[in-house]
Amino acid sequence: MAKQLIILFWGFIYGEVIGYIGAALTGVTFSPLADGLTAMVIGWITINLLTLFIKDPTTNK
Repeated sequence: MAKQLIILFWGFIYGEVIGYIGAALTGVTFSPLADGLTAMVIGWITINLLTLFIKDPTTNK
C-alpha cells in the first residue's frame, strides 16, 4: 500500500514540474491539477504494468 501511495505522490510532483516547464517553454496555459493528476495516473499504470514483466531477483520462483 505504501508503495502505491509513493508512486502516486511522486507522479503528481513530477507532473507539476514537467507541466510547468512545458507550459513555460511552449507558452500554453499551465493547469496544475490536470497536469499533476494526468502524470499521477500514467505513472501508476506504468509502474504496475512493469511489475508484471520484471521479476524480483530475490525470489526463487
